[in-house]
Amino acid sequence: MKPHNPRRLRLRLAVAAAFLIPAFAATPALAHDALESTVPAKDTTVTAAPGSVSLTLSEPPLDTEQLNLSVITVTDETGKTLSDGKVTVEGPTISTAITAGANGVYKVLWRTVSSDGHPIEGNYSFTVQDPAQAVAATPSTTPTTAAETATSTPAPAAQTAPEQIKPDDSNAPVAVGIAAAILAVVAAAFFIIRRRRDKGAGA
Repeated sequence: MKPHNPRRLRLRLAVAAAFLIPAFAATPALAHDALESTVPAKDTTVTAAPGSVSLTLSEPPLDTEQLNLSVITVTDETGKTLSDGKVTVEGPTISTAITAGANGVYKVLWRTVSSDGHPIEGNYSFTVQDPAQAVAATPSTTPTTAAETATSTPAPAAQTAPEQIKPDDSNAPVAVGIAAAILAVVAAAFFIIRRRRDKGAGA
């Protein structure tokens, strides 16, 4: 058995290294695309609700209008969905239009296909604090004046004393006249009867 030649062994190792080093150097290029930036930026606070949300990747994703492989969903503090489901792809940037929502934390869920053909996804959030919405949501605390209170509160109905029913004496004169006539007739009859008795006694 022939002994190994050190020089030949070193040469073979050098040749193998020459093939392996480029292979390892090319490995990072095969990694999935990564999210590089967002608008609005992650974990920031904006003073007005944005009209759109966009995400920029390290490489343009695989996407077409027919396949619609990219998805971006945006919800506000109340859980209301603000995105319309349509995603625009321009180079490495994907974006979607959103409507204004309530103040608070906006959550962004996204999914697309990396340039190497593998699906990638993630999520992040930002905060909206719109002073105009805060003022509109705060109820008015203007004190009510006594005059306004008196005007707005109906006055209780005045309690009137029950009306006393007076006897109807409109026929009193007639009743008196009738009574007088009756008395007059009775007196006349009494007088006539008495005269007849007196005459009868004298005969």
